[in-house]
Formats: sequence, structure tokens, C-alpha cells
Amino acid sequence: MKFEVLDRVRWSDCDPFGIIYYGAYVRLFQVAEEEMFRAAGLPYETLRGEKAVWIPRKAFSAEFHTPAQIDEAVAVQVHFSRIGNTAMTMQFEVYRASDRVHRASGTLTIVSVDKPTMKPKRIPDDVRAKLSLYSG
Repeated sequence: MKFEVLDRVRWSDCDPFGIIYYGAYVRLFQVAEEEMFRAAGLPYETLRGEKAVWIPRKAFSAEFHTPAQIDEAVAVQVHFSRIGNTAMTMQFEVYRASDRVHRASGTLTIVSVDKPTMKPKRIPDDVRAKLSLYSG
């Protein structure tokens, strides 16, 4: 199942021509990621505090299809394309909300680590079960 969040291209997201700056997609991906974790019952404070799961970023890539414009409503979809023992990869798709014109795609891999050592740590089974709702 894919998770979707609506947002808007902000003034601060754009270049002087009113076209979205490529780095602004990172913000949109982050919003979708955080809200997906929250929808799964794992807001970051719960994940980090109660579950002691720290998930730094390992790899990121993006592809831009068509330029979004200032003040445009966008739909950002995210799901886990892979949930491994210690790492998870998310797939993002951004569409213009009004007619689903494809704006961008991206992937992000995060790794569960032991905070003091920053060495990979197995994703707890209960966390994996909650997040698997958004895999596939």
C-alpha cells in the first residue's frame, strides 16, 4: 500500500523563475516519510525514544520529469520498496495534485543503527510489522 500526503510548492522552494528548485524535492520527500511513519504508529519520537531505532540516511537519488510551479499543490506518494534486516528503501513519486502530471521520482535508503557506535542494528520485528503496511 502506498502512503500519500498533499503539500504545496512554496516560495522558498522555487528559483527566480517560479520553478521548483531540485533540492526542494528533498523537503517534500521528508514530509511524506515522516507522515508515513506517523500513520504507521511510529512517529520519530516514538521510534527514537521508545524503540531506540535510529535511521540515518545511506543513499538518495532523484529523477525529475516535469517542473512544478510556485504555489502548485502536489501529491507525494511513498512506500517501502524493500525492508531488509537493517536497511529500508523508500520509493517516492511526486505528482501535480490536480491532474496527476508526474513531477519527480526518488529513492531513499535508511539504515537502522546503534546510536553510540553507528553500527547497523537489526530492525525490531514490531517496527518491521508496522512499516510493512506500506511495503510492496
